[in-house]
Amino acid sequence: MPDEKKPNPCAVIAEDAFAAAPQRDPELVEKILNDPRMHDHKDGFLSCIQCGVCTSGCPAARFTEYVPREIARRALEGDVTLLTDDSVWYCFSCYTCQSRCPRHNSVAVINQVIRGLQVESGYAHKHVEMFAEWCGNFYDKGMGGDPHQLFPAIAEAWGEKWASYMDHLLEIRAELGLGDLYPPDGVVKEVQTIMDETGFGERLRKVREGGAESE
Repeated sequence: MPDEKKPNPCAVIAEDAFAAAPQRDPELVEKILNDPRMHDHKDGFLSCIQCGVCTSGCPAARFTEYVPREIARRALEGDVTLLTDDSVWYCFSCYTCQSRCPRHNSVAVINQVIRGLQVESGYAHKHVEMFAEWCGNFYDKGMGGDPHQLFPAIAEAWGEKWASYMDHLLEIRAELGLGDLYPPDGVVKEVQTIMDETGFGERLRKVREGGAESE
């Protein structure tokens, strides 16, 4: 007969797991549900059956600690630790999860909402800071471009020819008769109006200030 005095290891593990349950906030669930990007995925989000199909097909899950099924579950539970979870930034929105989900859920869209909440709180500035230059360029000139922090890696991958091309881009365009690289002032003003009305300009300012403070 088994020793009745010996504790059941399964019971101990289960107790510890539930004792360590994170703080849950129903308002987080509502924020996710009410985000316009979730318009076509609300029913799928609420009826997730945790089948794991999203994770089995996810390229990011193969090489990182990012687990789409876990994100879907925690989002549905209102797990506030999602607001400081760096793993959501491994998703690159290929939408494989969305295309395969039998409930028409989209973890890719859930991630986009969570990322936005992280940016609003200031937590995610470290993830988006390098793109502030691109966004600032888009705001100032109506057109973006690769962040300069990526140039050394791109030059190494594409070779000296690419680096020379970038150094003489405006001269090459002039020789080919392609005209100005950037849109006309009227278009730029329209872009700035849209960004200001949607709060993008203010968010960009906060990201830039956050980067300056960390330097």
